Amino acid sequence: MKTNIDHKLAYVLVSPVVIYLLAIMVLPFGWAVYLSFTNKVVGVPATFIGLNNYIELVKDSLFWKAVWNTILFTAAAVIAKTVFGMIMALVLNEKIVFRNLFRVLLFLPWTIPTIVSVFTWQWIYSDVGGVLNFLLLKTGIISQPVGWLSTPDLAMFSVILVNVWRGIPFMGIAILAGLQTISKEMYEAAMLDGAGAVKRFFYMTLPSIKEVTILAAVMTTIWTLNDFEIIWLLTRGGPDNGTQVLSTLSYTIGFLNMSLGKAIAIAIMTMPPLIMLINYVTKRSLSSKE
Repeated sequence: MKTNIDHKLAYVLVSPVVIYLLAIMVLPFGWAVYLSFTNKVVGVPATFIGLNNYIELVKDSLFWKAVWNTILFTAAAVIAKTVFGMIMALVLNEKIVFRNLFRVLLFLPWTIPTIVSVFTWQWIYSDVGGVLNFLLLKTGIISQPVGWLSTPDLAMFSVILVNVWRGIPFMGIAILAGLQTISKEMYEAAMLDGAGAVKRFFYMTLPSIKEVTILAAVMTTIWTLNDFEIIWLLTRGGPDNGTQVLSTLSYTIGFLNMSLGKAIAIAIMTMPPLIMLINYVTKRSLSSKE
């Protein structure tokens, strides 16, 4: 009798979570998957068309351009954030003057709202009165203003730079936390044995922070793959689709062209790599606690 009561109590306690997951996640996701198999357009009833949306996307050169841009944007940004985040953490882990002040200042880009950061960078990149062109002209590096957002290659470089600038603090914080766990006595023993700074980094520091660096890099990869605001506010996917990534393409097709079915199909097609990355992070996080 008591067992039955315990089971009923367990069901009662778990039911709010189950209802929440069904209402907020499962049902909307299921509805979205269904719409991806329809020709749903805003204001028009949906008609089931099977895999037509996916077939059209696979045949669309713009879709594959967005795929390539997404890979390029994500890979370049993640590598740069990992490298510079590592450098930032190593510097802030040393006993330098005003270390706490530098930590606060270097973490600011991560705390500033995205829209504020992007509008600031728009002004920096501007070819009329922009700070970047002004400094480069004054130092003689360039002879005339550069349109940082006016050509595909420069625009891609520019949006990657903004994403890296915003993402370095997260990588720095994560790696710095890992550095704080390394025993100082271990470094002192290595120094007594004659190990130089380079050897200490590759044989002691790097193995000690490998796990936290990998996890932080995978997490920032997930965020970078989903990045939308920076690219959309700076370039709207242009010029000539030079910065068109999957997130901006999905928004353009869904909210500007009003083709919700095809836009959702793009989002569904980006899910497998995200699911694999999330699964990887979850497994690594749980295994590190065992």
